[in-house]
Amino acid sequence: MSSYHRNISSHYLEICIGGVGYQTEPHTLLTYFEQFGTIDHYSFTSPNGGGIVFITYTNPKSVDRCMTSRPHRLDGQHLYVKRAIPYNAEYPREHIDSSRDIMIVIDSINVDELSLKDLREYFSSYGTLYACKYCHEANFDYILVEFADYDQVDRIILDKPHYFNKHELNIMKYIAANKILMSLKYSTKENSSIKENSIDIDDEYKFLKFELNLKKNDLINEHDLENEAYQLQNHLKQIIEDFNIKRKQLEDDCCEQLRKLNENADKTHQLQQDLEQEYAKLLVEYESLKHENEVLNEQYITAELENFEITSYYEQILLEEKAKTAQYEAEYTEKLRLLYTNDSIPQSSSRPTSITRTSTSLSPPAVPDGDDDDE
Repeated sequence: MSSYHRNISSHYLEICIGGVGYQTEPHTLLTYFEQFGTIDHYSFTSPNGGGIVFITYTNPKSVDRCMTSRPHRLDGQHLYVKRAIPYNAEYPREHIDSSRDIMIVIDSINVDELSLKDLREYFSSYGTLYACKYCHEANFDYILVEFADYDQVDRIILDKPHYFNKHELNIMKYIAANKILMSLKYSTKENSSIKENSIDIDDEYKFLKFELNLKKNDLINEHDLENEAYQLQNHLKQIIEDFNIKRKQLEDDCCEQLRKLNENADKTHQLQQDLEQEYAKLLVEYESLKHENEVLNEQYITAELENFEITSYYEQILLEEKAKTAQYEAEYTEKLRLLYTNDSIPQSSSRPTSITRTSTSLSPPAVPDGDDDDE
């Protein structure tokens, strides 16, 4: 798939504007479209203003910005803006009719799933693409490519020729006039091949008559444009009336929904106030319990300190008492030994030990006086 480099020509610089109101001043229209870029020149189809207007910019990016900024409205009118397509005698309706689809007439290329995929990938560069599929008519076959916007199709037409596998693609807008042209064209070819290059006068006459009618239809005079504009204005007026009715219905529905929302909001607000009051009560209770807990904690710490001091005091006393007890036991044992020695009582080596063990299990005797110690 490839496309040749194309130099920028005047075809990429021009837009066509329809639906311009007769009350719209040329200066107002030009001022509006100058926001997209510098205007080189312009032309009005009606000397009194309105109708169809052609504007040529100095830069193709201005045209792109203008098309990207659709829809356009001016003086309460919806403007139909499209790229200006040059007249093509082979497809005489393409510069007038718009379409979001193109058809590629199959003549010398083989179509398979891979080819459709390649074509889809190629034309995806022009924007959102919905479908690329093979179609069959009574007299010819074609590939239909569906796009999201008619401007994509106009850009493809302006960028012709397009090439696929070194073959130029026969691309045209998917409009009724082109389908009839192709049907007549390929019907004539088929009849010619059957009759060995003989001329089918009826088909040729139909084709020429159809082409002549198309050219006649292209010559639209000012009166027809005024009538068409008047019909469009009436149609637009009806659309506006329908829109106002629907808008009124939507406004009423919105008001009803807002009323219900306000009621729910009041209930929610009341519930919020109740919850806030409950929260305030719980907060007061929490602060009270917190203070009480702090007091109890202080009391607990004080009691722990007092208990520690008392415990230390009694442990000291206990140690002192144990020391005194040990001293008394030693003195008692010594006095018993002296007593046994003085009385010359024979004792076995194990007896004093048993006596000492027995005596230690009994309550200690009263401490002797100081006189006894002197003896």
